[in-house]
Amino acid sequence: MMLKINNETKVGILTTVAIVLLILGFNILKGRSLFSNKKTIYAVYQQVNGLQPSNAVMVNGLAIGSVLSLEVMDKRAGRILVTLQINKDIEIPKNSVARISSDLLGTRKVEIDFGNTDEVLKNKDTIYAAVDGSITDALKEQLSPLVKKLETTLGAVDTLLITVNSVFDTTTKHNIRTAIAGLNGTMNNLSMATRSINGMLAEEGKIAGTFDNFASVSENLKNNNDKISNILTNFDKASGSFANGQLDTTINQLRYTMERLNNVVAKVSSTDGTLGMLVNDRKAYNNLQSSLSSLNKLLEDLRYNPWRYVHLSVFGRKNKVVPIPSDTAQLQ
Repeated sequence: MMLKINNETKVGILTTVAIVLLILGFNILKGRSLFSNKKTIYAVYQQVNGLQPSNAVMVNGLAIGSVLSLEVMDKRAGRILVTLQINKDIEIPKNSVARISSDLLGTRKVEIDFGNTDEVLKNKDTIYAAVDGSITDALKEQLSPLVKKLETTLGAVDTLLITVNSVFDTTTKHNIRTAIAGLNGTMNNLSMATRSINGMLAEEGKIAGTFDNFASVSENLKNNNDKISNILTNFDKASGSFANGQLDTTINQLRYTMERLNNVVAKVSSTDGTLGMLVNDRKAYNNLQSSLSSLNKLLEDLRYNPWRYVHLSVFGRKNKVVPIPSDTAQLQ
């Protein structure tokens, strides 16, 4: 005999099954498992650094569980309760620390550093909490000393620039430009002198010609070696003659010559003769100097303006008078 089920019973059974499936699905989506071998551990943080439910719980790089939930414990969110769900097979010492950290990609996780005690955490115990600094915090920590040094350096550079601007005023800059221009002229002169020296040192230069002349003189001395030997022999004979008694005669002649030279010098020093008057009379010397100057100007004008003395104009054009350099120099 078959048992008959009315419609109300069927609806109740379907409703119960739907509620169970809904609860199971909700827990699965939140990372919970109703039939897994898990235990719950709590950790209290002052800030979670972006930690989210379902983030992994790691021990020595091994995932042993996940973050179940995060709850605010006060109105200012100064304390946040994080529920961790981990495998029951993992025994965690009581003095262990659960640190919130992140990798280079920014993925958050809870890393458990094992302690050294023999007592282990039980289900629903609380573990010590800690938060690692973020990459931004690490960069700030590294960059802060550099920023301070950079600020000090920029201040020193700014002071140096102010000092340089105060030292190198308009007059100083002009003097520096003038010095550089003079240095350029000096370098050009040095370059010209170097080229001149190179020309003198060339095979056809003056120094090469001087050495050629010196070689020619040496060759002539070598070719006239016999003549030089004869001259030295004659000089030896002459010195022998002086040594043999002719030296007294020569000295007497030299004394006579010196007496005549003294007489000539005396006449020059006196104003009796023409040469004496020329030497001792300043007026005569000035007249002679003026005459020589006029003669030089006449010759100079003849060289620059020859048409004034010899007329060679064919078409009757009047030539322009060219001032002579000596008159130009006097005007300047």
